[in-house]
Amino acid sequence: MIDSLSPTRTGSDMAGGLGFGCYRVSQSDPVHDEAMRQALAHGVDMVDTSSNYSNGKSEMLVGTVLASIPEAKRPTVVTKLGYIQGDMLDLAKARASMGDELADVVKLSDSAWHCIHPDFLEEALSTSFERIGITPIDVVLLHNPEYYLQIAHQSGTSLDEARTEFYRRIELAFAWLESAVTEGRIRSYGISSNTFANATDAPDAVSLELCFACAERVGSSGHHFTTAQMPMNVVEHGAATTTNQAGGTSTTLERAVQLGVKVIVNRPLNAIVDSDLIRLVSHPMPSHIVHPDDVEQRIHALETIEHDLVNSIMAGGSLSERETQVAQEAFRIAGALCSAWTKFQGLPHWRDVRATYLDPRLEAAAMFADRAPDPAAVHSYLHDVEHVLIDIDVVYAAEENASLEELRQILADEFGMPIDTPLQHIAVQSLRCTPGVDHVLVGMRRPEYVEDILSVFELPEPTYHRATWQRVAEHLARLSQ
Repeated sequence: MIDSLSPTRTGSDMAGGLGFGCYRVSQSDPVHDEAMRQALAHGVDMVDTSSNYSNGKSEMLVGTVLASIPEAKRPTVVTKLGYIQGDMLDLAKARASMGDELADVVKLSDSAWHCIHPDFLEEALSTSFERIGITPIDVVLLHNPEYYLQIAHQSGTSLDEARTEFYRRIELAFAWLESAVTEGRIRSYGISSNTFANATDAPDAVSLELCFACAERVGSSGHHFTTAQMPMNVVEHGAATTTNQAGGTSTTLERAVQLGVKVIVNRPLNAIVDSDLIRLVSHPMPSHIVHPDDVEQRIHALETIEHDLVNSIMAGGSLSERETQVAQEAFRIAGALCSAWTKFQGLPHWRDVRATYLDPRLEAAAMFADRAPDPAAVHSYLHDVEHVLIDIDVVYAAEENASLEELRQILADEFGMPIDTPLQHIAVQSLRCTPGVDHVLVGMRRPEYVEDILSVFELPEPTYHRATWQRVAEHLARLSQ
């Protein structure tokens, strides 16, 4: 097992490690299980989950995988506490209705609350132990405690008053976490926040050095506040460029090195700009060329075919009323695509529509093959639809690649990587080689994603300091003009 209290990686003598990000993974999906095992067998030495991910099934998957790994070879295990969602929220609401509401609850919406009060943390940690199945857990992080600051700001609370209360809550939680370390239930603790890199005057900014001071007050010099997690990528580079620490002289990453705090970076491939998501990925292209006009013609041809097929199936008279409705809905994939296939808002939107709307209809259509007068015609139709869906994916992937190609080339040059390096490899490796970054979390939920990301271990490992990231910021500013 990796010692969670070992010296902080600075990037000056070694690159940061890779972590398996467990957001949107679940014990119920065998593909996620396979991907995690593959990653841990090939150099990924951390898993990062949370009590609220997949309503607890993310922690359950971690527990299932860890159970098959000898203790000495287990990765560092990180989980996070703070969100109240799903089953935990149902329980919290039931308790509140009986007059037993948790203290210091931040109500974000009807479907999500948040709390870092020790009473809730005690319950949440006990649940995490049951799911993960190991004691001690290496690192426990308070999960996005800045929600309190955001809600306080929205309600008109003064910044000074909100910050005083915020760090009181942090200190109270840290005192409980120190007791959990003393009791041998966890090895260390920290905070995962989306606002560590924010400017000091931002109402929701969380200060690393002020959190560190809270730990010193509750645990003196022997405290166990070891870890900070935050988003960072080649577009959102504030952790390496915004001087919000040490009186405006240090960045969050630089201050982390000074304080001996490990930094785990999340969202390396997902940049958020003005509420828009930018996927920092170069998609592989097939050897054949896909022409949008050709895709259009094939879709229209398939629309005629599926109309004839469903009529022939229904003409047999063997379908019930319900089966007739299902058949009519299943054999309208091309019909739905005719007017819509060029109007999706990028590759992620297209893939979401395919997974939730089109693929289930493709599976339903396949069930009617044996009921058709000509089963071979149905199978031929299904084959052709599948290939059209693949080529639509290629069209959107090519558009996304083209939109990011100039950025990819600039970054490859700035970071001194081979000019043909895929964007996702540049994005991850640049973070691994930045002083202060201990681990980079990647959501590699499928084995092919794992195989792709492991390629970064083969890239050069120079060191990228603040000056390099400032030049990246200048490039981005120029591209956005």
